[in-house]
Amino acid sequence: MKTLAMAITLAGAAMLPTATAQSDLYLNGGVSVFDSDDATINALTLRGGVELHPLLGAEFETSYGLGAEEIDDSDGAEVELETQFAGFVVGRYPLTRRLDVLGRVGYSVGELQTSTAGLSSDAETDGFAFGLGSEYMITDNFGIRGDYTRIEVDDDQLDGGINVIAIAGVLKFGDVR
Repeated sequence: MKTLAMAITLAGAAMLPTATAQSDLYLNGGVSVFDSDDATINALTLRGGVELHPLLGAEFETSYGLGAEEIDDSDGAEVELETQFAGFVVGRYPLTRRLDVLGRVGYSVGELQTSTAGLSSDAETDGFAFGLGSEYMITDNFGIRGDYTRIEVDDDQLDGGINVIAIAGVLKFGDVR
């Protein structure tokens, strides 16, 4: 998974000069709640994206767990999000000059650590991800964003998938509408 994360980072860095010359860049930082049938995990989420067109863009995200959480219906077992990386194609539709609704489709990979009675193990998860959200720009370059993302994890232990709710601050660079 670390190789995939490095490849995503390098691909994003390679596209940065072209993206800067032709479009708007943005950064998001905030908190997310990763919820499965068995546990709810809080995380710090960082995103970087580029608007290639007023209606279409791409973004990469990474999340880091903010501590271990107890697994429901277990005898003290805990789970912690180590890392999560994802890439998305983002569609936007402006409702007003400052308010957009957005949808995104992509792929997510993550690493969880579980521990029971002092024994720990790592589990890698990956799957198709999609979501909806909205973004309100308070000023031309700063705003807030809230979104919901569903990660369809290909893992027998997480049959229900993972629901992610995030709220973040938005910082935009480049031309504004």
